[in-house]
Amino acid sequence: MPLVIGHRGACGHVRENTLESFARASDLGAEMWELDVRATRDGVCVVSHDDHLERVFGVDARISQLTAAELARLPGAAVPTFAEVAALARARGAGLYVEIKAAEAAPLAWHHLRAQGQRFAAIGSFDRAPVRALREEGCDYPLAVLVRLGEEPLAAAQEAGADIVHLCWERGGTRPQDLLTADLVRSILAGGWQIVLWHEERPDVIADLVTRPVLGICSDLPERIAAARSKAVQP
Repeated sequence: MPLVIGHRGACGHVRENTLESFARASDLGAEMWELDVRATRDGVCVVSHDDHLERVFGVDARISQLTAAELARLPGAAVPTFAEVAALARARGAGLYVEIKAAEAAPLAWHHLRAQGQRFAAIGSFDRAPVRALREEGCDYPLAVLVRLGEEPLAAAQEAGADIVHLCWERGGTRPQDLLTADLVRSILAGGWQIVLWHEERPDVIADLVTRPVLGICSDLPERIAAARSKAVQP
């Protein structure tokens, strides 16, 4: 540890949240893939950060207003289903770090993972409600709460019923690692939570983060996390 988590696959190299991006992440040393899930109009779980397809694909359409069949036929929008990404992860031996972008996608992702017996996975969200709902419904996958700058991490974890505190502090200045104080780390670990860190691409910041007692670090360039981790453990 820390685990190398490819943020939206290897989106520093390839279009985010696509099958190509996830495959590239594994090629570059990622053990897990961070991905975003939401649902089509007819309740199929798909992988996309945005509901609107303009930013990533240049297509003026919304996933929530399309059926899965309509989305699959849409020219220029290569949005994979969660089932497709999960199957690729099984083939690649990769874990899935699933971020819920629409609450209705949470049970869909969980039930698919459970049906496939796919245990190397975690599910989380900035929104406390779907994380808490998964916990109360008996989800036995590790659950994460994503914490923005200015939010109180321990309170967020308690409210969500989470197992993992995911600090999204990449915008915390030139040295965001300084926000991860020894007292904060001790408090989180003492509460029984694990720590996952924001997506980071700056080599000097990464070199520091890989020495911290954290479960995983996300990156658009996962090879930088892998290289820094290897260097840190050399005698």
